[in-house]
Amino acid sequence: MADDLSKEQLKPEHPDRKTGYERILTDPAPPWFVELYPGGDGTGFLQKLDRHSILFHQRSAKRLVVSFDNIANANDLSFAREPWGWKFFRDEGWSHMGVFARTKAWYRDPEILSYFDGKVAEGFFDRFDQVVFAGASMGGFGALTFSAHVPGANVIAFNPQTTLDERLVPWETRYRFGRVQNWDLPASDAAQTVQVAGKAYVFYDPFFDLDRQQVQRLQGDNVVLLKTWFSNHFAAPMLRKLDILKPVMLGAMDGTLEASEFYRLMRARRRLPLLIRGIEAMGSERHPALVQRARQRFRMLRRQAAAEAAKDSQ
Repeated sequence: MADDLSKEQLKPEHPDRKTGYERILTDPAPPWFVELYPGGDGTGFLQKLDRHSILFHQRSAKRLVVSFDNIANANDLSFAREPWGWKFFRDEGWSHMGVFARTKAWYRDPEILSYFDGKVAEGFFDRFDQVVFAGASMGGFGALTFSAHVPGANVIAFNPQTTLDERLVPWETRYRFGRVQNWDLPASDAAQTVQVAGKAYVFYDPFFDLDRQQVQRLQGDNVVLLKTWFSNHFAAPMLRKLDILKPVMLGAMDGTLEASEFYRLMRARRRLPLLIRGIEAMGSERHPALVQRARQRFRMLRRQAAAEAAKDSQ
């Protein structure tokens, strides 16, 4: 038991912690386990493939969200690991299929492709009134491409890659491990798969050149490109900081989010330190006068916000 382990063995970097058995003894159980353990009141399954795992929670039949891990999660060996967006989807009462990735391979794996083919063949997705695919970065690529298994499904993708196929994007210099995967497999180019999606909401920073070039490959009346200026490769964290991620996600889920409403919500970014730091990094050398005016405007808005907060607290 955990009491039998020394203090050294309890440290995350200790070799004994590499075994799943030791992690189970010392790490908290994953929150999703509450629903699926033998005594839980939920319905679903965990299926482990060679390089991926699939966690499914059956909740409402009205909506199924299929989410994909991003690159930051691929090396997470913790016992308490959750699928991308798990808590949000749980709180909303939606059914959820979370795809765990154990490698940074951009889902270029015949096994995971065959798994989704099998789910289509058995009518799994037909059990739900609506299916939405979602993810960020590598997960955004997964959402855009695997959504082709359910034509008409909406897609929500933050800072996605459309492909890492060097024949299509020779200018892409990131993600070396992903670029060497097999890009001749099906569902390898989101510029093609997005054509059969319902609405595809794609969030990106237009000043982050590589993300912008990737996103601009997505064309079609069903594609909604939404700019998150100066968020770099972290559009979703920016929306979370602005406290607008939830309403944005809710609107995108059912396809009612309009660009005008999104940009109205995004006006809150004017008070975010992240924004002024981005403006300074982008324009200090070329437009120092404009940057100075932006600083002054930022300070004024921050003072106004502080005054309003103080007034509301009285």
